[in-house]
Amino acid sequence: MEQQLSREALNRILEAEHIENLSISEIAELFRANKDIAEYAPDGICQIDPRTGDRVLYNSARARRPRDNRPDNRDNPEQKDRREACLVCQGNTTGVVDVTDLSTGFTFINKNLYPVLYPQQFPESGVPRILETDASEPAGVLAYGFHFLQWSSSFHDKDWHNMPPADRIVLLNRLAVLERQLLLGVSVPAASTWGDKVDEYRGFVSIIKNYGRLVGGSIEHGHQQIGFSNVMPRRFQDNRRFKQEREELFSDFLLRKNPAELLIRDYGPAVLLTPYFMRRPFDMMLLLKDTQKCYLHQLTPAETAAVADGWHDAIRFMRWVMPNIGRNMAYNVVTNNGPGAGLYFEFLPYTQETGGFEHLGLFICQDNPEDSAAQAREFLH
Repeated sequence: MEQQLSREALNRILEAEHIENLSISEIAELFRANKDIAEYAPDGICQIDPRTGDRVLYNSARARRPRDNRPDNRDNPEQKDRREACLVCQGNTTGVVDVTDLSTGFTFINKNLYPVLYPQQFPESGVPRILETDASEPAGVLAYGFHFLQWSSSFHDKDWHNMPPADRIVLLNRLAVLERQLLLGVSVPAASTWGDKVDEYRGFVSIIKNYGRLVGGSIEHGHQQIGFSNVMPRRFQDNRRFKQEREELFSDFLLRKNPAELLIRDYGPAVLLTPYFMRRPFDMMLLLKDTQKCYLHQLTPAETAAVADGWHDAIRFMRWVMPNIGRNMAYNVVTNNGPGAGLYFEFLPYTQETGGFEHLGLFICQDNPEDSAAQAREFLH
């Protein structure tokens, strides 16, 4: 019988039905009130590599996570048919702050027990002090915020690759609601009025998906991670700098320059493609055609459906291609939102390890973009 979280178990950990009904200060208090989360709170310090602008968040406590730093026995013949009970399905999680019904079961959002961001310095006003882009002193700077998990379904084996279209749209809509609440809940002006000055930003929402231990996924139950912080991720800064230097959004540039033969699928409002500068085999990007849209919460229903279909197809393909090339299932999904980007998503299967050349910024790719795009098209069509 498939594992799942029951409604009864959910009710024991339910703290709020809908995240939009909580203020930023109430969200912060829910994090602080949980003693288990406090035990794994991050160090609260961010350092910046002065060469690249890479941000480094420190959390010494995460090394104590029970599922980390131990052998993975899932490929061991003796362990192959022995499935561990899922803690999420048992309801052994932190408090739930958002829940929405799906066609079967429900999706829900809770607080990450092992956060990389924590509201230890979050001001009562709810308006964080933004980390300046050029801050690179050895003493480091304070980093704080929230770290959430969105569980795709109460059913253990349901995720983007095997959920019906309507359910996938629900997942994106709830991510959009959380994103909007975190941004607009701290008195951020509408995205269309945002400028390029750092002091006009009031926080950054990062939405990612890690699947597989090799790329940071420690739990099999399908989920997305959402971070909100005063620290601008370096890729956000890269997108912003690209716009300033070229007077063109990155999304506009790629939609204009990427060769037609690298198109994988056109969804109308969005396209899935292989970038011409592919760093690893089968890397893909999903770009919204209306590049003035910066956030999930700005999308129309048609655009939301297109993005949900793109996530579905890209993840389906990665789950098919990885075992077919002899690789363990491991991939990341990264959302690029905020001013300067246009909304786009990166799908990054772990098809090659990182070597010394890559650490120098010289990537050696064991395939070419044309072949990767052709294989994706063939599978999806």
